[in-house]
This record gives sequence, structure tokens and C-alpha cells, in this order.
Amino acid sequence: MDTRMMDHEYGYGLVSRFFHWLMALLLLWQVISAALHLFFDDTPVTDFFFGFHFSNGVLLLCLTLLRGIWGLINLSHRPPHGRGIERLAALGHVLIHLLLIAIPSIAIIRAYGSDRPFSVFGVQVFSGRETEIEWMTNLGGQWHGLLGWVLFALIAGHIAMDFVHTYVWKEPLISRMTKGSELE
Repeated sequence: MDTRMMDHEYGYGLVSRFFHWLMALLLLWQVISAALHLFFDDTPVTDFFFGFHFSNGVLLLCLTLLRGIWGLINLSHRPPHGRGIERLAALGHVLIHLLLIAIPSIAIIRAYGSDRPFSVFGVQVFSGRETEIEWMTNLGGQWHGLLGWVLFALIAGHIAMDFVHTYVWKEPLISRMTKGSELE
């Protein structure tokens, strides 16, 4: 396979960068839609953004699983995480990815227990139930939003640390995910 596609010790290949930036855009959409829904519910702008919230969540779940598989394939090629702070960053990435699986999964469970049909990008996945399954609908209400805000806080920390590494500590961390490496 083309070495530009694969991850390597100096940075990330085209596939990893594609997953990263596509997911970053979708997550930006999700945080905007969630914030609008929380603070400005029932406006045309909120309706527009929140109208894609469920579909984008399912898409993020699928991309996270694919990205995880790709990451495992590239595990031995990726930049090293030998220092303590790098191991902490790796743990943060794992936590982010676990939340990217848990949050939409909780939303799907909630939708499955609901009396409303569930569609993804206009394709009905399952129809609504005659009677709701209370524990399922409560699960989503209790955990989905809370974990979503925890995820966004972790992502904000991730972004902040990328800037600290790159501009304060002068370690070209951001270029790993923008340029890939000096090898290209």
C-alpha cells in the first residue's frame, strides 16, 4: 500500500487524517446543534442544525468504528507514545473514542424504546413502538446529553493541548494531523 496512506512514526497517513477531519467537522456540527437545542430551542436555525443531529450521530458511530479498525491496523506504525504525557494523551484519545461509541449507542437504544420512528438521513431504521420501554427512553435522557458534554470538554482539552505542544513547547504536533509528516 502507498506509504502516504499509512500512518508512520512521524505522523498520520491520508486515511487517518481523512477520518480525523471529517469527524471533527461532524462533531462541530453536533456541538452547535446541541448548544442551539439547549439555548435556542424551536427556532428555524436550531431546527436546521438539530434536524441532522441523529443522522450525524449514527454516521459518527460508524466512522468511529472504521477509524478504530484502521487505527489497529496502523498501531505499530504510529508516532511513539513513550513519555508519560504522551501515554496520558493516548488514554485521552481512547476515552474520546469510547465516548464516540457510547453516546450514539445510547441514543439508538433510547430511540428503539421510543414510540417514534427512527430514521438516518431519511431512511427509516425502525418504526416506533406502541408503548415505550421506559428504561430505554430514560437511559438516553439521563446519559446521552451528559456524556455528550463530557466528550466536548475532552475534545476542547485535546485541541488546547495540541496548541500548547505546538506553540508553547515547540513540538510540531499539529503537523502530524495536517501535513502527515516531513516524509511526504
